[in-house]
Amino acid sequence: MESIELLKRLTLAAGISGHESEITGIMKEQLSNWEYEEDRMGNITFIKKGSEQGKKLLFIAHQDEIGFIVADILPSGMLKIQNIGGWNPNTLLSSPVDVINDNEEKIPGIIGSIPKHFGVGDSQPQIPEMFVDIGAIDQNDVIENFGISLGNAITPVCRFYYNEQNRRMFSKAFDDRVGIAALIDLGKELAGEDTINTIYLCGSVQEEVGTRGAQAVAGYTDADYCFVLEGAPADDIPGIPGNPQTCVGRGVHLRIFDPTLIIPASIRNKIIQIARKYEIPVQPTVRRGGGTDGRQIHTANRGIPTIVLGVPVRFAHSHNCHISLDDYQNLVSLCLEIVREFKD
Repeated sequence: MESIELLKRLTLAAGISGHESEITGIMKEQLSNWEYEEDRMGNITFIKKGSEQGKKLLFIAHQDEIGFIVADILPSGMLKIQNIGGWNPNTLLSSPVDVINDNEEKIPGIIGSIPKHFGVGDSQPQIPEMFVDIGAIDQNDVIENFGISLGNAITPVCRFYYNEQNRRMFSKAFDDRVGIAALIDLGKELAGEDTINTIYLCGSVQEEVGTRGAQAVAGYTDADYCFVLEGAPADDIPGIPGNPQTCVGRGVHLRIFDPTLIIPASIRNKIIQIARKYEIPVQPTVRRGGGTDGRQIHTANRGIPTIVLGVPVRFAHSHNCHISLDDYQNLVSLCLEIVREFKD
């Protein structure tokens, strides 16, 4: 299926915060029949104009994923790292990575760990204590032969896997390549369709380091409503307190609250009505932590009613995540009906 191949391509692509050009290129290729605008931060917005009587609907998803940059090159040839975005250190030791060198080549590496044989290393090191081994013999080898410099991006390496029986996928960066894929599939569905509403499909940048791209978008958007499309952390795994509200395979994450955004009841109720009308499962959720691009957009201009819609993602912000294709397709279907139904 096209959506599976699209998700595979997007999740396996490299694109940490501040280095999103590969994702931007895929969006341009896939939405080649849409007009678009880019700003100086790297945000890209595809535009389909409607009538003057229609509303302006902004669908936004962030292009970037979490990763690292080269923070230091040691005399031994090992690389010290600086995290870009939030990582749980427990997921990192011995994990494979690619270092993107000055020539945009991917240099394989491993996040180092101390073997048990030496009787040390039982305590969990934090990210500033970690290092990447690329097989270099010394500092000069790293610079001269591997072409690596300070600030080069380091991205996780994983295997994409699709389980046809249960329609489940494993890969990295579903936060938020599911949102980017949904923008693309929505754009393809709408390409030949006349719409009353003006549609903006925005791929933002640098969300994982403080919603910086969305802050720029908020400075110039004229949208009437905003729909943030996210890879939402699933809470249906052992060890998480409370009742699960965002479960893989049970529908679209519909966020009612997080510390950065209170969803207006009017827009929440309208989305739930649309979902019920078209029998699209949704999961209303209250989040006590986290935030999205919505934190910037909802306060733009005189205020833009904003809601977060997402695909549940198990093990978000790690090398290997898990989603349901059904949840993804339900998100795209819901967005399509929002475009058709939002008239006031």
